[in-house]
Amino acid sequence: MKRRINLCLYRPGTPRFRILDSYLEVIESLRWGFEALGYDVAFRVNSIDNGALNILFGWIPAFQMGLADQLPKDTILFNMEQFAAGNLRGLQHVERALADFQLWDYSRANIANFAQLAPSKPVYWARTSYAPTLQRIAATEEDIDLLYIGSLSPKRSEKVQAATGPAQWSLITLANVWAEQRDAFIGRSQVLLNVSHENPAMNIFEEVRVSYYLANRKAVVCEEVAGQHVEADMASTLRFAPAAQLADACHALLEDPAARRAYAEEAHAMFVQRDVRDVIRGFFD
Repeated sequence: MKRRINLCLYRPGTPRFRILDSYLEVIESLRWGFEALGYDVAFRVNSIDNGALNILFGWIPAFQMGLADQLPKDTILFNMEQFAAGNLRGLQHVERALADFQLWDYSRANIANFAQLAPSKPVYWARTSYAPTLQRIAATEEDIDLLYIGSLSPKRSEKVQAATGPAQWSLITLANVWAEQRDAFIGRSQVLLNVSHENPAMNIFEEVRVSYYLANRKAVVCEEVAGQHVEADMASTLRFAPAAQLADACHALLEDPAARRAYAEEAHAMFVQRDVRDVIRGFFD
């Protein structure tokens, strides 16, 4: 196998594609993992390296822009979108990806559905995993009670607002905010709130987003949704509550700083067990 790795993010320049920065923590973890295992690793935006093994993030917009034919045949497509529900037959970009490239996926729920379409083409489970470089938010004064990061539909906004409860805990919401600006808000927050998508076709737990909070020892309260795909370690460790009980779950942590810190440490320890080097070894060894 090539010892040079190019982690490539395809991100068109228009503002709406800034959402693809949500892939960066996974890219950063893989970069650390490959380097720790002795590979020569680069990260590029919108640039393929024909002399390296390319792992492409943002492959769907790249295919939509007609760039699939320009990719080296050994390119690995890293999927972080939701395909766990529905019939995939007839989705040309999915059929092309499975036919012509190796696919990596963050969710076993997606992989199970891909297998229905292409049982002879295994998709590799590249689970969301820990690297020390993810742990970078400095401890600071936690002067924000609740923080929600993500888009806000009317229904989701209603659930987020209800989480403040009768005590009317302070709440900040962020959308399409990244890097240092986002991290500053995370560091200042006592409890991170994760509210799931109301579309039943988007039924995979937001583990990529939540895992970054765990890496940085932040307490997270997550909405419990029937039929949602949640990995066993997260399901058994994280605080889940139905939408109507989110306020109670947040209240319990906000009122008890010692319990909140203990929970954050427990969840952090759980996530650290997911070593990104194991993901890499699992495919290449």
